[in-house]
Amino acid sequence: MRSLLTILNKDLKSYFDQPTGYILNIIFVVTITFMFFRTIETTNEASLRPMFSMLPWILSIYIPAATMRLFSEEQRDGTLEILFTQPVRGVIVILSKFFAGLIFVVIGILGTLIIPFSLVFAGNLDFGALLAQYLGAIFLSSSLVSIGIFSSSLTKNQIVAFMIALSISILLIIIGLEFINITLPSELSILLQDLSPITHFSSITRGLIDLRDVLYFISIDIAFLSLTYLSIRGKSLNTNSMQYRNLRIGVGSLVILSLVFAWFGNSIQGRVDFTEDKIYSLAPSTKNIFDNLDDYVTITLFESKDHPINTALTARDVNDFLSDLNARSKFVRIKHRYPDANEKDAEESEILGIPPVQFNIRRQGEFQVKTGYLGMTIAYANNKEVIPFIESLDGLEYKITSLTFKMLNDTKKTITFINLPSVKNNQYGMSSFISLLSQQYNINIVSPDELQGIQNLPDVFIMPGGSYENMKIDSIQTIQNYINQGTSFLILIDTVNIDTNRMIAYQNEFSGSKYWENYGIIVKNNILFDMNSYETLPFSTQSGEVLLPYPYWLRTPPLDSKSTGKVNSILFPWTSSIELIKPLINNIIVEPLITTSPTASIQYDYQDLSPGANFEASRDNTGVQVIGVKIQNNDKSSNIPIRAILIADSDWLSDFIASSNQSNFALGMNMVDWLAQENKLADIRSKVIRERKLDWSSKGEFFSHQTLTKNLNYVLTPIIFIIIGFYRYLKRKSIQKKTFSDEK
Repeated sequence: MRSLLTILNKDLKSYFDQPTGYILNIIFVVTITFMFFRTIETTNEASLRPMFSMLPWILSIYIPAATMRLFSEEQRDGTLEILFTQPVRGVIVILSKFFAGLIFVVIGILGTLIIPFSLVFAGNLDFGALLAQYLGAIFLSSSLVSIGIFSSSLTKNQIVAFMIALSISILLIIIGLEFINITLPSELSILLQDLSPITHFSSITRGLIDLRDVLYFISIDIAFLSLTYLSIRGKSLNTNSMQYRNLRIGVGSLVILSLVFAWFGNSIQGRVDFTEDKIYSLAPSTKNIFDNLDDYVTITLFESKDHPINTALTARDVNDFLSDLNARSKFVRIKHRYPDANEKDAEESEILGIPPVQFNIRRQGEFQVKTGYLGMTIAYANNKEVIPFIESLDGLEYKITSLTFKMLNDTKKTITFINLPSVKNNQYGMSSFISLLSQQYNINIVSPDELQGIQNLPDVFIMPGGSYENMKIDSIQTIQNYINQGTSFLILIDTVNIDTNRMIAYQNEFSGSKYWENYGIIVKNNILFDMNSYETLPFSTQSGEVLLPYPYWLRTPPLDSKSTGKVNSILFPWTSSIELIKPLINNIIVEPLITTSPTASIQYDYQDLSPGANFEASRDNTGVQVIGVKIQNNDKSSNIPIRAILIADSDWLSDFIASSNQSNFALGMNMVDWLAQENKLADIRSKVIRERKLDWSSKGEFFSHQTLTKNLNYVLTPIIFIIIGFYRYLKRKSIQKKTFSDEK
């Protein structure tokens, strides 16, 4: 151990006693910072995944440059023979240099930590996933360092060592890329994908440390360090001697075993979910539902025997999830069917409605159609539900659990929609939202005139936005009586109607907003815009379709997770503000449920809704605006549980908006669950769709938050490295001066 630390200390000092080490780390940090901020301006996502997606390519250049001298220099100067003549084992020498190179690279990687720390003030980072990403970067670095050390042991020339390491690293990364694998036979592409570090690193960057990925990187380390030992030790032996032959056989066997282990390690399970929302772990609701089974639930997975590259990673995640579910409950049975390899399984999948999905791929110089299966059935008692195709792990837990919950519950609660006449020129329906609700609830649709004749009241009424023009005052009174009697309501109101063809707006005189003033709620006749928290949309221009910022479509999180779940980014298009006053109805409390960011502004003149509209924010009309409220009973002694939610927008749940913003559907479902006092699935629904957008307080100007953050990352880390280097230089000079004085 002492010998290892001695050599390790020597090699580390050699890195930081020369300017090249500092220059190399500065170039690495500046390069990755530049590429990251260039990418993030497009994605606008509070995540470091763009940085880590580029990291393998940058490391494949950076690490060969950092390791090329470790053995090459020793061989050139003739010090390697001297080192091995000392009472030091060759393994110790190799490990010392390996750890010295790895520590140097890790210091460079840690130099990027300023990036996530600076983004904390502009977005909601997932620090659990961030930890996993940095751990994955260390695992990847260890493999590339072992390759670099091996290359350095082959030659005295540092440039040659660099080129060899660069070539091997790039080759290993390339064989894992989709555009390479799709040109190869299926069996070979799967093998190469499993042997590529980029496959295993990409898995870790999601926030999931899988034992299979860790074992892969360890296997690669062992393989190349063994080859390094053969290279170094073999130079002191006669190539015709028995000792050299035995060395070759031993090292070769170890390398083969390592590579085989790296490949077959895919069958070993075990993982740690670092994500904040535990995306890859069973939610409490899932555990609760499957823990209380009184009969078997059989999940049959229909999958390809050899998965196309398009579904390979998803299939692995699905199988892992099902294994976790099977281990959780003794009443869960997992079956596997392979329709592409078994004629009987193919017939069964066709009957059940699980078709093969076609992928257009380029293979062996020509385009081919590759089919793949990845669907499942869930069976309980005499009930069976089908998921034809699983696109990703996102949302799968909710689908399986909700379908199981649906089969377990013979009696469902009821949701009734009050069908109000539309007043919009371009009305988007809520068929997708209704379809989602129908998986968990019984759905009814009634007209306003039918309200008084309802004998069995539903658990929740939903009033989509529309016109109250022809609604009788008796129907309005009936709705308010239902609320006061404890029937829950979700009310959507549009005080402003949108003509999307002409991109103009006009006041909805019959929005029904006046009927809620007794509850202390005034929905204003305005439109909100936000120049900092908005959606970017495609618009047609003379030069074609371009992406433009659209401040009328606001993004904002709900305030209360109890009634909305853990959904943190909702899109509200063309919404209005709500003013809260003292309620005239006793024992009623109204609280803000959804508010905008502090930079939202009110616009009363909304004739022009185009992205080029005049967005002038005045100080009087800018600030946090309420766009959603919840109504509850303030009388703790009352047995009537009043629950209602009112949102000053209806488009957010339409097919057009919510279908491409799944968090909107999640919020709507969670609200209905809270209103129906049925919250068993809210935590599952929310955890898989959390969106993390950057919200800069200011941007575009030189001294803006965005620009300062970017420049800080460009400058601060290099300055730190320069200061450390200058300090060590002065310290060395002081030691040399003292030594010279002592010799005198």
